Amino acid sequence: MDTIEPRPGRARRYDMHPVLGFADLHVAYVVAMLDELSERLFDLIADVPPDALDHIPEGTTNSIAMLVVHIAWAEASWVSRTTGQPIPSDLRECLLPGQQGASGDLPISSASAEQLIACCQAVRHNLTKPALASIDGIDQQLQAAGQPATVREVLMHVVWHWIYHSGQVGLLRRLCGATRYKWTFDRGSGEVAAPPP
Repeated sequence: MDTIEPRPGRARRYDMHPVLGFADLHVAYVVAMLDELSERLFDLIADVPPDALDHIPEGTTNSIAMLVVHIAWAEASWVSRTTGQPIPSDLRECLLPGQQGASGDLPISSASAEQLIACCQAVRHNLTKPALASIDGIDQQLQAAGQPATVREVLMHVVWHWIYHSGQVGLLRRLCGATRYKWTFDRGSGEVAAPPP
């Protein structure tokens, strides 16, 4: 039984507003959602020590650091593929460990919380937002067969991917022995503790 008081986490917020500067309102809302998901993940890992970020629990194949880089790599890859904008060369080095091998496994990699957050932020600010800002028509068809068929479907996949792996990061945080994290809700003037998952 845990005797240390959990660290209160960043409150979950659902009152998102579209990010300014986007041609399509729906795209602007999705980017706002991605920004919110990012901030939640950053808060979840900001206080995790390096050895815990690199810990791979028995019976698993990923560490927190490996998953966070993978999340950033996937966002960059999908946005680049969808918009035709190349991934900036200065991002390639931090993103390379996030690419799955032929087996589907991620290579073992290590980075500090600050480096992981900086990599995710660089993808968002130097690729995702500039590349998506001029899209005018979230339901425009894409050419790639066997993959999401519209910009909307790609963006929903990116959102799903952030949520899916952020949940895994939350579990790995508990398994690596870091201080427990208390999920909370934002209720305007105050925060209310979240019910158990």
